[in-house]
Amino acid sequence: MPLRNCRKAIADNGKVLLIEWVMPAGNEPREGFRFWDTVARDLLMLSILGRRNGRVRTGSGFRDLLAAAGFEMTAIVSTRGSVNVIEAKPV
Repeated sequence: MPLRNCRKAIADNGKVLLIEWVMPAGNEPREGFRFWDTVARDLLMLSILGRRNGRVRTGSGFRDLLAAAGFEMTAIVSTRGSVNVIEAKPV
């Protein structure tokens, strides 16, 4: 898993940044273009990669993914576009 390799290489006070689409979950706000672009990306990934491997993750999905690799998610920062910057630190 590439994130585990990052965890092995990162300094204890380092940070990892992911540039990703984050799917809103439950009652989280769905902002116009950002939401529909994220949904389109999710459908595209599903059609190309299949049900098991192709999807846009929610914030909690990224939290779980990062935790499994030895990171703690510290922030999800919105951008002007449809992607977000996900910040994590090693634990």
